[in-house]
Amino acid sequence: MLSPEADTIIIPMVNSVFLAIVLLPVVCGITWLCLRGKNDAGNLLAWDGTRPVRSVAVTLCFAIPFCFGLSSLLDEFTAPPGWHGLWWLPYTLITLFWLTVMRGAALSDRNGC
Repeated sequence: MLSPEADTIIIPMVNSVFLAIVLLPVVCGITWLCLRGKNDAGNLLAWDGTRPVRSVAVTLCFAIPFCFGLSSLLDEFTAPPGWHGLWWLPYTLITLFWLTVMRGAALSDRNGC
């Protein structure tokens, strides 16, 4: 049995690994759907004027999680020095970058699709 003073940092670390394993198929599936049939990187600010409803729907699907990520990013930057919340900064930045790239890739018209 662990004493109350024992270091329990392994618990959040293992939870992070389990979360990554659970989300891996979702992230890979979204990435595949956005990039299938594409030959180049596309445009991050893409907008399909011929299909505005699709453009709005795709933008909202990626913008809503992006806003939650920005809120988390703000919390991480305003955390007290030495606070464990700063450990999530790289994950948050990577997630925000991924959301931005996937939105642009989903709306870019690169192969006449």
